[in-house]
Amino acid sequence: MPVAAREAAADTVRYPAPDSALMRKFDLDGVVVTATRTPKRLMQTPVITQVVRASQIAKRGISDIRNLLTQEIPGLMFNEVGFGTSINLQGLGGKHILFLIDGERMAGETGNNIDYQRLNLHNVERIEIVQGASSALYGSQAMGGVINIITKRQTQPFSAAASVKWSPLYERNYRNVRETDGQKFFKKSVDRQNLNADLMLGARWRAFTVQAQTTYKSADAYRLYDTDSVVKVFDAYGITIREPRNTIPTQISGFASQSYGLSVGYKPSERLSVSAKGSYYLLDKFDLTPDNKYEHNNDLNGTLSATYNIADNQQLQATFYTDDYSRFTHLEKLGENRLIYRNRLVQPRLLYTLGSWHGQTITAGADYLYENLYTDKFVAGRYTSKNQQSASLFAQDDWEILPSLSLVGGIRVDYHNVYGANVAPKLALVYRIFPLTLRFNYAAGYRSPNLKELYMDWDHLGMFWIYGNSALKPERNHYFSLSAEYVSTYLYAVATGYLNQFSDKIEGIWAKNQTELHYRNISSSLLAGGYASVRLNPWVKNLFLHLSANYLFPSKSNGVQLTAGSRISGTGRIEYGYGFGEHFISLNVSTSVLGGKRYHVQDKILVNGTTVEAYYLSVIPTYALWNASLAYQYAAYATLTVGIDNFLNYRAPIVNFNSYSGSGRSLFVSLNVQI
Repeated sequence: MPVAAREAAADTVRYPAPDSALMRKFDLDGVVVTATRTPKRLMQTPVITQVVRASQIAKRGISDIRNLLTQEIPGLMFNEVGFGTSINLQGLGGKHILFLIDGERMAGETGNNIDYQRLNLHNVERIEIVQGASSALYGSQAMGGVINIITKRQTQPFSAAASVKWSPLYERNYRNVRETDGQKFFKKSVDRQNLNADLMLGARWRAFTVQAQTTYKSADAYRLYDTDSVVKVFDAYGITIREPRNTIPTQISGFASQSYGLSVGYKPSERLSVSAKGSYYLLDKFDLTPDNKYEHNNDLNGTLSATYNIADNQQLQATFYTDDYSRFTHLEKLGENRLIYRNRLVQPRLLYTLGSWHGQTITAGADYLYENLYTDKFVAGRYTSKNQQSASLFAQDDWEILPSLSLVGGIRVDYHNVYGANVAPKLALVYRIFPLTLRFNYAAGYRSPNLKELYMDWDHLGMFWIYGNSALKPERNHYFSLSAEYVSTYLYAVATGYLNQFSDKIEGIWAKNQTELHYRNISSSLLAGGYASVRLNPWVKNLFLHLSANYLFPSKSNGVQLTAGSRISGTGRIEYGYGFGEHFISLNVSTSVLGGKRYHVQDKILVNGTTVEAYYLSVIPTYALWNASLAYQYAAYATLTVGIDNFLNYRAPIVNFNSYSGSGRSLFVSLNVQI
């Protein structure tokens, strides 16, 4: 029996016998891979792993991963900024959160964030979310958490699936555009329909599997207006300044994207299986500036892998992955693309697993990562490229000491061509006496400086200059967490407390009257907090209440708080279903609450006739986003969903990098069909 199947079966035998129906009731019986990089029962993972499955996504009519994660993870927030979309989770940004697709990282980073439009929810089997440092398994960037998108696999002789979702325009900018209008393309592009459409076909014949899918997405551009003015409180000088309300709107670009994917598998024997998959992706972004140009992006990626089962309890897996992301300025009148950015990743990996050896599962591997970046940010006035490489060895031992006690230990050693060697250990204890599970987790994380932080030399329109620093050291952190998990007939609950200690954190430091920004390693900082989640089935069949909350104690430096995380945040969802025959109706009402933010911003003020630099306190008020959906499902073949996003029509009174930048209330209807 292959290792993966054998481990799943072994977990079922060794785990102290909770009622399997109870596990299914609270969706705790599935197998996940992200926490240990090997298949493991959800209740036995060494760290709390949150799972969102395809069926949950379809019933709620969600088509954008940003909306999904905002509703699932308390304290998580996406913002639209000048260079794209940014993420913030528990006081950490995109450079500390690693997004993976089937365990592989993505190229195309901009402002420390990936292109989130690439993440197609229609092709998702499940999403696994692990919070906390995971560098021992995944290397650089996994300091704050890992979000792994697991795509669908072909298991049936034939399958077909299609979906479509539509919602009205956020804002109509142009009406009755004439065919003779010289700006016809621009005007129609910024008013594209809010539409998502997917098609997937798959087949399995003897030793062969094949799956093909295509996706189209589009949305219109819109504007956000401030309804309040900024108040600056300079505590050090006892000065309060209320600025005039900003009347210039914030523009949110529209877009149109397409993707095409193909995967092929071949299993000539019980021991050997090989596969190849790849995808091609196109994205056009349309802002509201009629300048006859727009941003065009494309990506080509592919994976070759082979798995060989050496014996019933031994497996060897080899993978070669590459991802190539490019960005262009498309000149409409000339009909040509001008390359302004290209990011390439190449990562081969070898992974060996020894399962059920004296109660232990041992994983060992090696990988190599090559990254190349072409941009105008390295040498003033022209485009050049830089690259970096790292080689890694890692090992992990998952040891079941007793039926109720497990120990997981691991270590990763990296050698980077710029900063040299780095060691990242991890240790976890899991104690299970049903219905209670206790977990202790320690992990060391790190993030190597990215190419921009190392080599940047860029003049921003003569306003300021950004300088990289080739002497930077990698960021490091020590992450500790303690959690308790409880499950009973009507209740599933988990609570976690954590400490995240950073050292050599890389920050941009302003100098020369804020005309120069230099990257530097700064002193240590601490992020601490707690997380709690409850799923309640209150004596009514198919009625579930989901509640979660997060408390963050953000770090300060000399009394100044620069991070903009909400101290208290939470999510809630009520789900009710009613079935009759092959028909099932489900109602979902959810909320995402982001507590008020208080952080400091540096500015200049006039004190006794002298201009000085000082920090003022910025406050973002608490707000909540509410969503509702009603779904009708016929057997396993079709799901029709209608819903309202942000049905209380919340809009930020002041729009900036740390406030809500979504539209107001939005209706939608979606249909998913599969055979």
